[in-house]
Amino acid sequence: MSRRSAPRACRRWHSARRRTPWPVPRPGSAEEATMSGTVKATLIYPPLTDPTSGYHSLNYLDSYARAQGHRPAEIIDANIEAFHHSHTPSAYEWLRRELSRLSIDDLNGPDALMARANRLGLPEPDPDRLRRSIGVLQDPTLFYDYRHYQDAVEGVISWMDALGTVGFPGQFRAGFRLHPPPMVSIGSVAALTDEAVLGRLNRPFQPYYEDVLIPRLAAGGNQVIGISATYQWQLPFALWIARLVRRACPDVFLVAGGTEISDVWKCASRPEYVFQVLADFDAIVVGEGESAYTEILDAVEDGTLPAGHPNVRLHPKYGRQRHLPLRYERLAQVPVPDFSGLPWDLYLSPERFVYYSPTRGCYWNKCTFCDYGLNTDGPTSPWRQDTVDTMIADVTELSKFAKFIYFSVDVLAPATILRFAERAVEQGLDFRWGAEIRLEKYWSDERCELLRRSGCVAISVGFESGNQRILDLIDKGTKPEQVRRTMTAMTKANIGVQMMGFTGFPTETREEALDSITFLRDNPDLWTLGGLGDFMLTPGAIVAKEPERFGITNVRPVEGSDIVRMLRYDEPVTEGAQAEVAQAKADLNPGHFHRPWLGSTDTPHTFFYHDRYGTAVRGVLAHDRVRQDTDDATEFLANGSFVDRDDEQVWDAYRRIRSDEQDGAPGDLPADRHLFRRSDGQVYALNRSSRLFLDLFTAPLTLAEAQRRLWIVEPAVAERVWRTFIAQRLIRRHRLSAPAAPVVT
Repeated sequence: MSRRSAPRACRRWHSARRRTPWPVPRPGSAEEATMSGTVKATLIYPPLTDPTSGYHSLNYLDSYARAQGHRPAEIIDANIEAFHHSHTPSAYEWLRRELSRLSIDDLNGPDALMARANRLGLPEPDPDRLRRSIGVLQDPTLFYDYRHYQDAVEGVISWMDALGTVGFPGQFRAGFRLHPPPMVSIGSVAALTDEAVLGRLNRPFQPYYEDVLIPRLAAGGNQVIGISATYQWQLPFALWIARLVRRACPDVFLVAGGTEISDVWKCASRPEYVFQVLADFDAIVVGEGESAYTEILDAVEDGTLPAGHPNVRLHPKYGRQRHLPLRYERLAQVPVPDFSGLPWDLYLSPERFVYYSPTRGCYWNKCTFCDYGLNTDGPTSPWRQDTVDTMIADVTELSKFAKFIYFSVDVLAPATILRFAERAVEQGLDFRWGAEIRLEKYWSDERCELLRRSGCVAISVGFESGNQRILDLIDKGTKPEQVRRTMTAMTKANIGVQMMGFTGFPTETREEALDSITFLRDNPDLWTLGGLGDFMLTPGAIVAKEPERFGITNVRPVEGSDIVRMLRYDEPVTEGAQAEVAQAKADLNPGHFHRPWLGSTDTPHTFFYHDRYGTAVRGVLAHDRVRQDTDDATEFLANGSFVDRDDEQVWDAYRRIRSDEQDGAPGDLPADRHLFRRSDGQVYALNRSSRLFLDLFTAPLTLAEAQRRLWIVEPAVAERVWRTFIAQRLIRRHRLSAPAAPVVT
């Protein structure tokens, strides 16, 4: 992870693309029979991650192997399959039984109290509402009506909240973000190898594992099974699936790869921890994986061990291994990926959205906070870039399959992407795209307009800070005024600018942090979504390697962590300003949902809305949170429920837990308030008067009728309450009409 709270999109096992055009043989086809490779392989993408589109890592690996003559692998997106299996009739009945006899007797101490606290306010599972929500998210009309979209996302989140109760209550946040016990989060080897902990975390998906996934694998005749984990949230699920696979298929060659697996290898404080955590795997792939995966298939076919590739690390049970320098792939040898094998009808989106990686590494590669991917002597891996001819050929193929293509890269070089845009316009390619770029002065009005004509609907940019001293410490190579001019040019071309930055860089003062906040607040028309995260120090960053240069001392791992992804340090200036800065930047992002939903940077849904509404997307999102003239006759319903306070110890534990997880400043849930849990999981502390108002909406009620019942309250006071409730979505419109015409402001 780098400094931003949202995961970077360019995370693979690790992969890219090239030459071989579609169609390519699918498993079981006549064409497959003519291929020389005989190894039967299955590749699995585990929970818990984005359900709105298929990820590209396994498709790149499989396409590369097929280009080398191997038979196609079966690719299983276990994340989306497990989600959909959870609302089948049999799985729903299982869930009801488990909830009726739910016990936390196997937990003790803080874990038991946290589990009891997190059960407060959780909803009952409603499969009918979930199916309606899925229908909206897959509907090409309703999806783009934000009133329907919000209800649908909240329906999915509500289901996942209920489903997670059978694991560690509260383990799922925003639907598809994992919130595991603290020792799992910090990378404790004891926690990551504890069968009881992993089993409980995976329990929500137990019916899928037992009824679908493991029987399929056991009957599949596989010689190789690979599991790719891109994000830290996937690791506990990957480890559990590996245990189940090892029991069901003891002779299969089981391999793990992906950015998260590389992070375990890279961040392990002791070498032996790697295969203590990954004990069920015969091998792992560290770093880029195309040629490594192919050599694994070659070795299994020949009846040997894949000991010759520098990116393959064999389990110690196979003896000592000589470790050569890691290999970085030559992009010219990697074929364009085939995405046709993914279950596109299952994803929670109305459109297909694919990831494409024409570059690797970062051409700037200087930022002192950055520590991304399998870097060795720099912030990122070595910079490599495809030719424009190759990019055009690849996108021509991809655009036949999907309308939306996201350039899943660390960054795109300006001159290259401009030449690409020129060629795309010349050839009349019809697709939509977005990418992460640097805000260079290169981007004039004319060049931005060319990007838009080529299909660019949104970009994301790491502006990092609005203060020049901090930008210089970061070695960003930009100036705030130049950034503003580039944002202006992009916005004039109707390209949405998603801003990514952070506060809390070492020695940043209160005033310097406020410069970043002021920069965004003063230029709301120049960016659509994004905001400011919190700086996190990681071991490979230049800041960690040269602490004296950045004024930090006592650099140390988080207590109890064995997989050291994040470091603590002492630095009094930034620490002293932390609380005030957190309060100042609260609600800076105009989006209403966390990843993977609309409103978060670079998600498929965010790009879909940018394509439909352009730079007016802010107004579309804001419209439903505004009191309308017609609302007097509109029925509203409380969008959540108050948290029971029957057990004071449990209630106070819940208050403290959720105070630390609020979108605003920590500690903003006072003990003398009533806690209202909104249906997306956000918690609000309300006074007694607000509760009296909100209790009116336990059943559908119009604002006019609510005002009549509160006849003793001044109409102006009641009006302020309604506006606040609607703005915070504490009440929601009960019956949604047909999709409204888009509101563009």
